[in-house]
Amino acid sequence: MKNDDRDIELKNVSVKMRKATILEDINFYANHGEILAIIGGSGAGKTTCLRVLTAQIKPTEGEVYLAGYNVLKEKEKLEEILGYVPQLEEVSAYPEFSALKNAYFFGKMYDLPKEQIKSRATQVLQILGFETEETMKKPFRELSGGEKKRVSICIGLINNPKVLLLDEPTTGLDAHLRIEVLNYLRNLNKRLGVTICIVSHDLETADFCDRIVILDRGKVVVFGQPKEFLKNLPNDGRSVRVKFKYLTVENQKKIKKIKPIKYILSIGRNTLKIFPREGKYNLGQLIEELYRLDLEPQELTEIEATFADYFRLVYQGAFGKKKDIFDIDFE
Repeated sequence: MKNDDRDIELKNVSVKMRKATILEDINFYANHGEILAIIGGSGAGKTTCLRVLTAQIKPTEGEVYLAGYNVLKEKEKLEEILGYVPQLEEVSAYPEFSALKNAYFFGKMYDLPKEQIKSRATQVLQILGFETEETMKKPFRELSGGEKKRVSICIGLINNPKVLLLDEPTTGLDAHLRIEVLNYLRNLNKRLGVTICIVSHDLETADFCDRIVILDRGKVVVFGQPKEFLKNLPNDGRSVRVKFKYLTVENQKKIKKIKPIKYILSIGRNTLKIFPREGKYNLGQLIEELYRLDLEPQELTEIEATFADYFRLVYQGAFGKKKDIFDIDFE
């Protein structure tokens, strides 16, 4: 039975091909107006989930709903309710066309009036950072990688869908451009009220989402709200990034033994993220202890924990038995 509050839902979905089980008893959902991330490494089952959601694959068992419609029984509704952004933006746009002309071309496939297409495309492109009509009329092939990605997103939204699916939208982008694209998606979500599903191998995506599901070998290993997981960290996830001139493995072992410290994570060359114990958030004491160990910190910055921090700690055994870390990008 469908839940009217949910725009995306997989219920007890399994996919078997020949003798292999690709997905096993998958359950997750996103409510109206939320952003959901489906995260996993190579072979985790992300692509199969995407194909199930778009009715390209019929599950062996289970039910699939988008915007209240049963995907398996009401497949014809997908064109109306669903927007899709492929991993490679070049396959979703014509290089010689501008952003506006691409939007017009794809909008006509939905039999939308010309003025409606222009109005919709202009609105979406402005939210995506195209501030002038001159930029909107620039040929697609002359745009930067980040701009091309945003044009692809605009095309996916041209039919005003209730649900937007994006396949690896940050792949191939530099770190700052990945964050930029995710911020734009968050802005679109808030401004347009569209429910968004991001398929990704990148854990940093979780920090921009309302819900996440992590897949491993065809099974759900994590499902929930990222902010709720962070509550498991001491001091509501507040931490200290400390950069040293030089840091050895032996130094890190010494730091772990400092009383006020609960967890540490290596986050770069000679740089640690330190999580003080609950109620022990005293920078002065921490600095004194580091100097006592002849470890002079060069930089100290108070920062918030990310979901990737939590996930790494879980799989290092911070909250119980150590688990295998599978192939997910932690950057």
